[in-house]
Amino acid sequence: MAEPTQPVEVVCPRCRRTQIIYIPKEAVPVCPDCHVKMVLREILREGKSY
Repeated sequence: MAEPTQPVEVVCPRCRRTQIIYIPKEAVPVCPDCHVKMVLREILREGKSY
């Protein structure tokens, strides 16, 4: 049985560029501008409102 994928938002700690990836399908990316590994900002869930 395949693991469920979870959408998460990652952010560059240096320039604040954000990106949405799916864990565990994708690895945490490196920022294309700063070449620094991005960090997890939040786990995205359906129905979230601000």
